[in-house]
Amino acid sequence: MRGFLRSVIVLASLGTLVFLFSCDRKLDEASFRRRAEAVYSEVHPGWTIYRREPGKTVFLRGDQFDTFDVGALFVEYQARDEKQSTSTFFDAWRDAEEARARARRRTLEQAKDEVIPMIKSGPWIHAQDLGAIGPAKVQDKIRLWRRSIATDVFLVLGVPEERLGYRMASIDEVKTASGSEDEWVRRAIANVARVVATSSTGTEARGLSKQLLAYDLPNVDGVGGLVLDPEFRARMLEKFGRDHLGAAVPLRNVLIVFDPEDFVALKPVRARTHQLYDTQNHYGFRGLLRFDRDSVSVLEPADADGRPRPPSGEAAPAQVSGP
Repeated sequence: MRGFLRSVIVLASLGTLVFLFSCDRKLDEASFRRRAEAVYSEVHPGWTIYRREPGKTVFLRGDQFDTFDVGALFVEYQARDEKQSTSTFFDAWRDAEEARARARRRTLEQAKDEVIPMIKSGPWIHAQDLGAIGPAKVQDKIRLWRRSIATDVFLVLGVPEERLGYRMASIDEVKTASGSEDEWVRRAIANVARVVATSSTGTEARGLSKQLLAYDLPNVDGVGGLVLDPEFRARMLEKFGRDHLGAAVPLRNVLIVFDPEDFVALKPVRARTHQLYDTQNHYGFRGLLRFDRDSVSVLEPADADGRPRPPSGEAAPAQVSGP
């Protein structure tokens, strides 16, 4: 028995030595890249590798891209003092990266006058949930807060972040912020409405008889969220002289309001919606929405794979009546 225990201890000691050696041995470029990417993922939970390029790794989180210059870090690693172990080098880099992440992060409270609403499709939300890798206890800190506004269509809140554009507020962040979720939705919509009001007017498209067919609003981030504003819906209905209208929100900075009963308006708006969704970043909803004074619903849904389905009679039942 003693011999067996002695063998176990010896094997465990050898395993520890091998592990320590593997951690501190000099790394080639490929090994260095793998370890650097692993440390990046530890420091920035929720970010996943989007693609690898020569000397660079592009990470993705929601609508944000971050290009990690792993090549430059490898040059720094090669030029380090030979007395500094590989583990010490990565510990120091991890600390510096964590400090940079803290410095550029803004809370909902800090960005309350710049938070914007973003409309997203159900498949997009599902994809983000699959990418939110982490232990159960931190899932609500990684997964995006969302609100269902129609069948398979959701609203999320975008928080501006230095250098990286907009990050999506997490479930924990919204639930623990001061004020209710409804108040944050109203604040985000008001922020966009304020910017749109000071922007140039939208572009009108009219028919042969001068009737208004479509109205393309200024390209402001989060502008699609205005369809949840009862006052905005009322203004658009009055502008068109209709009791219901269609809306296209393919990207976070696009909102096209149109007459869904006029095929001359519907066909080109549908084509433009699909084109923008297929060729641009910052995806919204690939289908088309319908709204009246009291509600928002789906006019034309999109399949889970992003391909459109033709309308099937009546629009889907409304699921929201405004924030």
